[in-house]
Amino acid sequence: MLADPEFVVPPLPDAAPGGVAWLRSSVARFSSGAAQHRKRALAVADLASVDPEGLRLRAAERGGGPVEVLAETRGLPADLADDVTVVAKSYQPHTTITEQADRTVARLVGISGAVGDEATANRIGLLVQACDATKALVANTVAGLTDPPVPRTRHVAPDGPLVEGSLAEVPFGIGPHAFPDREHALALAVGLVEARIR
Repeated sequence: MLADPEFVVPPLPDAAPGGVAWLRSSVARFSSGAAQHRKRALAVADLASVDPEGLRLRAAERGGGPVEVLAETRGLPADLADDVTVVAKSYQPHTTITEQADRTVARLVGISGAVGDEATANRIGLLVQACDATKALVANTVAGLTDPPVPRTRHVAPDGPLVEGSLAEVPFGIGPHAFPDREHALALAVGLVEARIR
């Protein structure tokens, strides 16, 4: 299912004026086809400026949470982690968008680039996706578990129904919606695990 282009992510409106709806419509995670490729390229380019080994070392030295570490490597303040956590709770299309999350997205836009464009959205999206998933990856590693940090994903089948697929065998996904850079995610998680066991 994950590698089959006929299975697409649940469709969202092409554009939204702001808040979480704007973020969802602007990131690669919830797009398909040419729009998804364009947006994904922005996320990949943003990560390309971060050296994975440097990310691991920073995480190992700093400890704390994944958002704080990743934010600092992007020249962003570490204290935006609480804001990212708020947005993460409303990020997935099947979750409820709260007024607090909408206000928080606007604040993150101002911090991350002050321009509500796709590049800014995908920079925020990387932080949001690193939030709970990387915490789960670190917790599982420390506990000696091999469970995927995100257990399931949702797609729309060619004949219309919404279906769920397991990520147990492919924890970073496969196909067009695989995580933009597994190397960075693992480096960040490894560094945070090292910080915990020092």
